[in-house]
Amino acid sequence: MVMMIAMLLAAQVSGQGYARPELLVAPAWLAGNLSDANIRIVDMRRTGYAEGHIPGAVLLDNNAIRIADRPPTFLPTPEEFAALMGRLGITNDTRVIAYDDRGGIYATRLWWILNYYGHTNVAVLDGGWVKWAADKRPQAQGVGQVAATTGFAIKSGTVGLATMDDVKGAINRPGVKLVDARTPAEIEGRELRGIKRGGHIESSVAVYWEDFFDPTTHLHKPAAEIARLFREKGVTADQEVITYCQVGMRASHDLFALALIGHDLKKLRNYYGSWEEWGNRDDTPIKK
Repeated sequence: MVMMIAMLLAAQVSGQGYARPELLVAPAWLAGNLSDANIRIVDMRRTGYAEGHIPGAVLLDNNAIRIADRPPTFLPTPEEFAALMGRLGITNDTRVIAYDDRGGIYATRLWWILNYYGHTNVAVLDGGWVKWAADKRPQAQGVGQVAATTGFAIKSGTVGLATMDDVKGAINRPGVKLVDARTPAEIEGRELRGIKRGGHIESSVAVYWEDFFDPTTHLHKPAAEIARLFREKGVTADQEVITYCQVGMRASHDLFALALIGHDLKKLRNYYGSWEEWGNRDDTPIKK
């Protein structure tokens, strides 16, 4: 069943050239499969769920998958994460489809952490809520209820996690590319966003997360365009890549884009502490 679903999903995004087309779900396909019991749709938006959401979707608070006061990993424990997935009715056999209203900034962070904890059967809704609403597809109101389960077990993951010490060791290291997904103003140190120190990490390159999708439809760009954005910054297929932003969301989107175009998942890591940790410490080197 899982293989059949993956093949159907792949068919929905043919022509874009993605190495892993199963990571994106087309709105038309999802609209035709809302009753599939093997699918759990997860709404990652910050607001608007009760007023309107995709039928059958459950709401997940972004704060539940990054613990701000838990360095060096900032992760929920495996037990906490398994319990969280269980409350959403997600088992190891569930096909998870995440969406938000900001081009995937929140949905891809769920994609990353699920893969980190060994659940690879997860995709992002292409275009997210923006495209779904624009197409006038079905909506539900109120708060949905799902039956909890204990059928989610942590497994060995695919994508990885980087800590502050990992990033320090990766600076100017051959074969490793540090990728900054933040805005030019943040990278240049002009925009602090409540962080004590501004700037960027030495040897990092800027690959802005919003450049991977159409600003109006929020549909992802073809693989060739995504690959060009990375290759122009010297990010090649053979490298280990560590991405960062402020709190690991935009960084997750950069990782997702690399996964779409076929980058080795074992060579992808998210610096989950990101600039919230790096910029608020006094012992981290910063460039401006």
